[in-house]
Amino acid sequence: MKARISAAVSSGIAAVLGWVVLSALVFFIAWTMQDRARLIRDNDNERIFNMLFTSLRGYDDFAAAIEATPALAERIQGFAIYGDDLHSLYRWGKAPPVFDEGILGGDSRPNRFGRYTIPDPKGASVKFVLRTGHMPRERMMERRGEDPAPPFHHPFMGKYLYIDTVHSAWRRTQTVSAILLPVVEVVLLFLMFSVRSLYLRNREYRRRIESQKNLVVLGTAAGTLAHEIKNPLLSIRLQTGILEKSLDGKGKEEITLINQEVARLSSLAYRVNDYLREGKGSPVPLNMYDLLAETSRRLFGRNIVKEDSAKDIFVMADADRFRSIFENLMRNALESGGGEKGAGASAERSRGEAVIRVYDRGRGVASSELPRIFDPFFTTKSTGTGIGLSVSRRFVEAAGGTLTLKNREGGGAEAVIVIAEYRGAS
Repeated sequence: MKARISAAVSSGIAAVLGWVVLSALVFFIAWTMQDRARLIRDNDNERIFNMLFTSLRGYDDFAAAIEATPALAERIQGFAIYGDDLHSLYRWGKAPPVFDEGILGGDSRPNRFGRYTIPDPKGASVKFVLRTGHMPRERMMERRGEDPAPPFHHPFMGKYLYIDTVHSAWRRTQTVSAILLPVVEVVLLFLMFSVRSLYLRNREYRRRIESQKNLVVLGTAAGTLAHEIKNPLLSIRLQTGILEKSLDGKGKEEITLINQEVARLSSLAYRVNDYLREGKGSPVPLNMYDLLAETSRRLFGRNIVKEDSAKDIFVMADADRFRSIFENLMRNALESGGGEKGAGASAERSRGEAVIRVYDRGRGVASSELPRIFDPFFTTKSTGTGIGLSVSRRFVEAAGGTLTLKNREGGGAEAVIVIAEYRGAS
């Protein structure tokens, strides 16, 4: 038999996969933007390099050409030529006196023209390095078709030509990508799991709607059935009453048994009607201690509410429905097998809420049965209807409270009602 994957797990997997796919797309877009910015940067370096040597024709040296050309002065921060010993043969601006060949290692690789592009990790500048080799100045000038006469006072015999250029647009692209990429990733993750949450919520809403439709049909059928049962039961009760007067001995015992079963069916019919009733009723301020004491006197013949209970706790609820709740809970305590002495109740306030407890020292509830204890018609008693706790929880929740049931240490069970305290009563 194949194991079914739950909707929560499958939607979680789908959300993660969706995030991975979108993340891959975002990384590709970011990489494309950075690669485009890199190509623009490298092309810009070549343009500056060519502009520098073109401008050099009208000036005595590099410094004069740079300072006299606004486009070069704005972009070039430093220029130098280094010899075989890596010391500068010519230097201007922010160029180091000694060239560090270590900057050519790592991620830096020359292009096919022998150019190195080395970004500054802390700023917007880029080092543009040309390995010139040992080509004499005259030969270089001749290859360029220029006059081999020296255009500046230092012979072109260097090993490296160094230009420090400013690339603000490229740095902005790098910075924006570095900042936005993790932000976009987090937003995408949040979006995926938000969609997942909406999907699960929609599934739950659909399930509830279907469940409510079924409950409407079931409720209508149960209400009709309960109503139709009452009339035959009443007739049976009347007939057994007549027979009881004319019989004695064993016949009378049989009639008594019939009456007991009729009473049980009548109780079930009334409880079904209770379950189908509107839960909220007509709320009025109710004194919890007084209602607990009244119910316990009727069932136990005495007040089982603890003496130190708060006697002035009020809640806003329907009196008949809460009387039914306390009667169900106390009857369960009475029938738990722990005896009347083990049963008790209390009322206390906690942080603006009324906390009502009804407890016993009976058999308790098996851990495997606790999750189903409030299901309609689920019972652990041979003579129970299995609807009392379900009705009680429905009434408590309609009043804005909660009803829970748990086992007590030392044996027995405890029902706990937590509901907002009504402050308007004095």
